[in-house]
Amino acid sequence: MIRLQLPLSLLKTAQGHPMLVELKNGETYNGHLVNCDTWMNIHLREVICTSKDGDRFWRMPECYIRGNTIKYLRVPDEVCIIKLDLFFPPS
Repeated sequence: MIRLQLPLSLLKTAQGHPMLVELKNGETYNGHLVNCDTWMNIHLREVICTSKDGDRFWRMPECYIRGNTIKYLRVPDEVCIIKLDLFFPPS
């Protein structure tokens, strides 16, 4: 029996891909996922941070986001397709 931990396994598959992270305080971070751990702490590179009201932007070489501050994650569709193909190979 395969035990699937979809959120964490999806994030592991998304390493190296761009993603958007929205925090509970309204800020958003766009960057390439470097790594994540079992608490969903996220390490991003080439990051653009947008303020809550959307009128200020910051560019950072990298950042670390604590998992319990995350409200929403968006990964590219191609990552979801890769993950599905691993568990359900096309016939």
